[in-house]
Amino acid sequence: MTYTKDRAARLRSDLEAAIGGYMVVVAGVLLDEEVPVTSVSAYGDFDDLTQDAFEGDVEGSVEFAHAFRRRALGDGGEAGLLWCGVSGWCFFHIPEGSGRSLLDSARWMGGGLTPEPRRVAAFLSEVRLDARNAGSGERPFYRAPHSEPDVLLTRLGVFDTAGQCAEPWTGDSRFACLRSSAHQRRAVEALTATGQEIVDVALHTGELKALTGLLEYVEGSTPHGELRELARHLARDLTLRARDGVESVDEHRNAFGYADEQR
Repeated sequence: MTYTKDRAARLRSDLEAAIGGYMVVVAGVLLDEEVPVTSVSAYGDFDDLTQDAFEGDVEGSVEFAHAFRRRALGDGGEAGLLWCGVSGWCFFHIPEGSGRSLLDSARWMGGGLTPEPRRVAAFLSEVRLDARNAGSGERPFYRAPHSEPDVLLTRLGVFDTAGQCAEPWTGDSRFACLRSSAHQRRAVEALTATGQEIVDVALHTGELKALTGLLEYVEGSTPHGELRELARHLARDLTLRARDGVESVDEHRNAFGYADEQR
């Protein structure tokens, strides 16, 4: 089908938003399972002919922290979950210096073009157990590139995330909101866990300054007021304990008190 210039532009924008929403929902399930997702992406140019080299068109991705990739795969390299608008989900792992392409390394999930997010999370669990053999090396094809973008948009519409965050889909703003909520929950759970022990940790003054500075960055960047307060209290607790010594560990524990109120 041929689209007018305005209609094609609108479809590109709507597809990017819908793909972004799908990536956010998948990322949210993974964050709930404490997988350190760092970013998501969405590409909605269904009529981009340069994608023919990959036999694809639109796509999205979910990416992870470097430390997670190293723990799961034994090396840093490039790795992540890719959603292809033609073939569905795959996990790719490109070891450092291997010279391999994404398609060379892809393990395809199968199960359709737009599987439920929890099925994608289950696929990642399989990857973490055995990255070499999870899924299949044979790429499935569920849709022809550049075909029926309206139909694809309708399929993706079931994953609308507008109700989960006040932020519209602009870049990864909705993901940032979701990620902030997940880290807030984890911080509250960690701070209020029962049976905690006091541990000895030696820090250089510069390390302490860097850590409290990073907490100040969180305080200024997160969209959630509760997480801002947690970061502020924790930075102050650490600073005061460094000043007053180990005997003050229970005196300067305002982050715990604030977290306890949020449960």
